[in-house]
Amino acid sequence: MSFVPRIYIDLDQSITLVANEPCYLSATIAHYLGNVLRLKKGGRVILFNNRDGEWIGEIEHISKNKGVVHLLEQVRLPILAHGPTLLFAPLKRDATDLAVRMATELGVRIIQPVQTLRTNSQRIKDERLLAIAKEAAEQSNRLTIPEIRSLCSLFEICDVWPHDKPLLIALERGNERKIDATFQPLYNGNEGLLIGPEGGFDECEIEKLLSYKFILPISLGNLVLKAETAIAAGLAKLFPYVKA
Repeated sequence: MSFVPRIYIDLDQSITLVANEPCYLSATIAHYLGNVLRLKKGGRVILFNNRDGEWIGEIEHISKNKGVVHLLEQVRLPILAHGPTLLFAPLKRDATDLAVRMATELGVRIIQPVQTLRTNSQRIKDERLLAIAKEAAEQSNRLTIPEIRSLCSLFEICDVWPHDKPLLIALERGNERKIDATFQPLYNGNEGLLIGPEGGFDECEIEKLLSYKFILPISLGNLVLKAETAIAAGLAKLFPYVKA
């Protein structure tokens, strides 16, 4: 079967995916399909978002900055996003990009960058992270796009965190805090996962974090992981319960 590109249609665009109706593409999408992928009239494309579901369509017209797709059939119904929240300290640019991509592929519903004492980067471009998340959703067959929230202080988030919602945190470096690696809490996919910066949390941050009753220390194994690796390892624990 030949490759059929998947394209996310932004909810803020005045486009509704409806059977047998023309879908007028944005200039950016038309350029990508026509000039990058070299698709022609009659080519197939998949359009999707979590409001309208996923549709297969046929290109009626494509040019440099305009395009029209005739929607043929809905192949997936819309769904309500169900998945964990990722809180992480921003890393260097490539590592942050990788973290967002992996989080999207593993079904995260909300991505929340947090400022800690050892955060490597304080410059976050929400639009760039959203673009990476959209691309990852298109490539991974995901129907929804994670919500990208603006950088915020770690403890501002903790102070308003729902007390009945566990927030998992890996604290491998503290030898005095022996964590039972065999302990397996009952996840439902709506938990939060908190991953600290390279070098880990400051000691005063750890003490304050452990004072919150919703904080749940977990183990990611015996090795010290890079932050982006820890994100993937932690989310893998929650992955079976995600619906995205």
